[in-house]
Amino acid sequence: MTTFGFELVEDRDIPEINTRAQLYRHAKTGAELLSLQNDDENKVFGITFRTPPSDSTGVAHILEHSVLCGSRKYPVKEPFVELIKGSLQTFVNAMTYPDKTCYPVASQNVQDFYNLIDVYLDAVFFPRLTPAVLQQEGWHYELDTPDGPLSYKGVVYNEMKGVYSSPDSVLGEQSQQVLFPDTTYSVDSGGNPRNILDLTFEQFTDFHTRYYHPSNSRIFFYGDDDPTERLKLLDAYLSEFERAEVDSAVALQSRFDEPRRVARTYAGTQEDGEKKAMLTLNWMLDEIADIETDLGLGILSYILIGTSASPLRKALIDSGLGEDLTGGGLNDSLRQMTFSVGLKGIDSHDADAVEALILQTLTQLAQAGIDPETVDAAMNTVEFSLRENNTGSFPRGIALMLRALNT
Repeated sequence: MTTFGFELVEDRDIPEINTRAQLYRHAKTGAELLSLQNDDENKVFGITFRTPPSDSTGVAHILEHSVLCGSRKYPVKEPFVELIKGSLQTFVNAMTYPDKTCYPVASQNVQDFYNLIDVYLDAVFFPRLTPAVLQQEGWHYELDTPDGPLSYKGVVYNEMKGVYSSPDSVLGEQSQQVLFPDTTYSVDSGGNPRNILDLTFEQFTDFHTRYYHPSNSRIFFYGDDDPTERLKLLDAYLSEFERAEVDSAVALQSRFDEPRRVARTYAGTQEDGEKKAMLTLNWMLDEIADIETDLGLGILSYILIGTSASPLRKALIDSGLGEDLTGGGLNDSLRQMTFSVGLKGIDSHDADAVEALILQTLTQLAQAGIDPETVDAAMNTVEFSLRENNTGSFPRGIALMLRALNT
């Protein structure tokens, strides 16, 4: 039995968040829908496509910007800007990840909410992709004066120049890429300014055709709106498509035979004797399928570096070798988790000492164990955070959507 083209796959209550969860599959296209029903008036909709890039031209990021520059039903230059100015939205945005692109929106007014959804669905499925849009959002030549030099400009190009001027951002990107040399994670989905200039209009439109299809989508609803109306709204768009086989799978990275060391430079100035080097040790973990292991690794990361008293953080800070931690600990947003930790503001000659200190501290903790009181404190903190589920001004439904997309 189908309801507005959707087959119910699973139906369960989630008492921790006072929510009824229903997982649907669209019969015609295979699109998956996670529909969460509760009494939260801050309603959330999101549609996500798996978009693994094969290069660092930033095509996924530029496309994320471009689909919000007018569509079949809304042929205006910047409907996104109009939504921010004229709707009752509590959240309007889009985000590019290394392997997916998300389009979430939220509103407390049901009619406004449905209007926002209509704009978003029309944007992602039927965008107005023209060479001018690529030039505006991606890159173009610009001439300030008739006899002046040509320069490169573009919304994403300028944004990523800013990202690449941040040493921490460069370190994070390099850490990911060296851990996954054989997968899509070896390139920059946001775009490297040097490579963005290689993106052609044909590559740009082909990427949309290949990945922005209902068969490659994950759709999310959350809040107190009519759950049946959700299905009706979606089917009006999805039924225009036929099922397609979309090859968007993210390959698993095989393990290295031995550790690898990579040295890179970043843009900046350095006076004689100034400590400007940065170092992280990075581990790739196996793909984690069960939630208990996932949660356990998250708690372990918090134990190691989450507070000023955490043993690994304390060992690094107390060493005096650097000015602050870098690396961020556990990252569970990729297909395979990673763990990164290190120091910034170090002397490059101390890199070996920092590496040895990290490995020595971890070895001691593995052999002698972690103080039980430290473990209890971490467990209490994590449990309280999960029970409170406080996302601040960020809509709670979007936080749940992003968590659901991690697996």
